[in-house]
Amino acid sequence: MSHVTLLIPAYKPTPELSLLIQELQDLDDSKLFKSIVIVDDGSGYDYRELFDELQLINNVTIVHHAINLGKGAALKTGFNHILLTDTNITSIITADADGQHLPKDILNVARHSLKKPQALTLGVRTFSKNVPLRSLFGNQVTRLVMRFFTGLNLSDTQTGLRAWPVALAKHALKITINGYDFETEALIRAKEFDDYFIDLQEVMITTVYTEGNKSSHFNPLLDSMRIYFVFIRYCSAGLLTALTDNLIFILTYAWSGNVLYSQILSRSVGALVSFILGFHLVFRSNSNKLWALLKFISLVILFGFISYGLIQFLNQTWNIYIIFSKLLAELILFIASFAIQRDFIFNRIMKANNK
Repeated sequence: MSHVTLLIPAYKPTPELSLLIQELQDLDDSKLFKSIVIVDDGSGYDYRELFDELQLINNVTIVHHAINLGKGAALKTGFNHILLTDTNITSIITADADGQHLPKDILNVARHSLKKPQALTLGVRTFSKNVPLRSLFGNQVTRLVMRFFTGLNLSDTQTGLRAWPVALAKHALKITINGYDFETEALIRAKEFDDYFIDLQEVMITTVYTEGNKSSHFNPLLDSMRIYFVFIRYCSAGLLTALTDNLIFILTYAWSGNVLYSQILSRSVGALVSFILGFHLVFRSNSNKLWALLKFISLVILFGFISYGLIQFLNQTWNIYIIFSKLLAELILFIASFAIQRDFIFNRIMKANNK
């Protein structure tokens, strides 16, 4: 019979982790969880007694890391262990060890995953004025960044309470990231999974922050920066395209002194570079390449006229040097161009189902 397994990555956990497991098993009347796997992410000798006590709880398995490798590494270790030892699971439920996830919410996410085992189910929190500033800031900023760069409109991008379909858990083993940004990268991979979309559903859960969330090992500055590094590939392609476009424009304008000719040539070469990078690297589109190319060319032509008009306007009206006018015009159009490419040309959009 199909079932789910609970996976908890733990680094220097508090004794409340034992209480969480015991309360969860008491509430689990229908025995949704046949097993619970806890990965000790190099907590050290001082925590060995706590993990030994956890090991004595029925159906609990402890897997140890010799050193701290990061939350992403702990999740992958747990995925690998579960996939090798239990072939009948439909999904893997992950929860944090710091007391932020209540047993009733963990069970609720598990129930939703059993109804829709092929979906990635997220237990999402609501963020009010009572939420610690570092958590509120980190979640809201990451939410906006992810919405802009990927089109994923999620209520909670950093929730650790998730139901992972088996196929996605296997795919996640290939992710080389080992820190907190592993979970963000996994969300993007779910959106771009092979040749089809993994459906995504959100389940509301209780927002719990004990003593300002002091038990969390998430560093609001360093780990947020690591999460945002996931999006560098989206920006780097745009920078490479802009570099190619503007370099050709500068060289051609220096040779010909003709803005229109320089603009046509630079936009043509830049467009080719942008399409190749956009299709294969940035958006990893699985749409029809010819149809995407036709839409992309239409966008390039439209924005070419707009860009030319802006360059002439900035140069003649505000007397801005032509090269700087070109750079400023492209900067103005960048955000609009990115959004159009994401949603209408390389559109791999997946909307969350709120339940």
